[in-house]
Amino acid sequence: MKLETAETITKIEKPIIRPRGKNVRWMVVAVLTLLSIVNYLDRGNLSIAAPLIMKDLHISTTEMGFILSSFVWPYAIMNLPAGWAVDRFGTKLLMSISVAVWSIVSVLTGFARAITSFIIIRVVLGMGESVMFPAAIKATNAWFPKNEKGTATSIFIAGTQVGLAISPPICTALMLAFGWVAMFFVIGSIGFLALLGWVIVYNDPEKHKWVSEAELAYISKDRDEEKAEQAAAKKEVVTWGQWFKLFRHFPIWAMMVGNFALQYLFWFYITWLPTYLVKAQGFSISRTGILASLPFIAGALGVLLGGRISDMIIKSGRSRLDGRRLTISLGAFLTAIALLITAFAHSPGVAVTLLTIGMFTYSLCSAPIWALATDVVETPKFVASVGSIQNFGGFLGGAFAPIITGFMISTQGGFTLALIVTGILSLVSAVMYGFVLRKNIPV
Repeated sequence: MKLETAETITKIEKPIIRPRGKNVRWMVVAVLTLLSIVNYLDRGNLSIAAPLIMKDLHISTTEMGFILSSFVWPYAIMNLPAGWAVDRFGTKLLMSISVAVWSIVSVLTGFARAITSFIIIRVVLGMGESVMFPAAIKATNAWFPKNEKGTATSIFIAGTQVGLAISPPICTALMLAFGWVAMFFVIGSIGFLALLGWVIVYNDPEKHKWVSEAELAYISKDRDEEKAEQAAAKKEVVTWGQWFKLFRHFPIWAMMVGNFALQYLFWFYITWLPTYLVKAQGFSISRTGILASLPFIAGALGVLLGGRISDMIIKSGRSRLDGRRLTISLGAFLTAIALLITAFAHSPGVAVTLLTIGMFTYSLCSAPIWALATDVVETPKFVASVGSIQNFGGFLGGAFAPIITGFMISTQGGFTLALIVTGILSLVSAVMYGFVLRKNIPV
């Protein structure tokens, strides 16, 4: 038997430490965060411009509801093939195409003059943006070891809240200075700058010219273990029959209904908040640009606190499922109270304060709801399936919110009923997660 020398043993046992100096992987995260911010700038700019567009082009609130909703349907549907395409054709190519498409479409939005053209443009925007997060997740998976993937992912996900927070003041300032047509042109053009940064910075770690041997070794230190896990996962493939059987379990429906209600609420904010501030509370367009950002700033803080609360519940001795579902239920219940009071608020200051509180309490649900799929099933191979089913329920809520809200504003002449419905749905979500979802899915 061949004896190993002390030098060989030392080499084998020597741990791979975090490299110092320039670390390309954090440059990759910086570019992903920039893309995430731009993604939400382009996603939310139409809702900022909606009051002026409706006035200039004589578009009703019902018609605007259909326009705003037309983004969500293709975005939801295209998430499935988008993930496959990224795996098949590569992260850099698909992300580059995606950013180019959504930036061009954002520019073209300024030239739309009819309902049909707005809808077509938003459909293409939804299709283009669907690649963003599957590609970003794959990029962080390629560039980060296990112990840093959570941090890396949370950074670029936080960019979504940043995008929502800065979109109102930036878009409003551009509209007031140059008009809404120019606003779409400028915001869309920012995407091309982000695309340039992506093309320059990103490549696979093994092909990157800037990465050092030390950083590459650090990135790759978990690869053998991951390959073993992937091989095991392939043996645990979920068949279509098993997937359909998930719908026999009542907790699945509780999660779908609960997330439908939560995402309905979220897309009410994204699509109708600026119009509410202008039409219902009488704020000027310039003031709306600042005030509409406050809920999303509060929301960024709520996301961080919600994850902490759910972890504290688990550390107190409750199950992981209890930690997630109780935090979601608490956030949804508090949000319902805030929105139901807002429906009858006559003071603009009180309304803005309540809406800001509502987005903060809603955001307490964000981190636990993403983690819930990992805690509600007994067999790990069903985690992705359960998560996608819950997300599908959420996307349906997000798709219906702009349409239903626009119809109620048109028929009722105001936002009171729309806010009441949104508040009641938030209560439904609190009940679904707090009282109906009490057991694991036994699969």
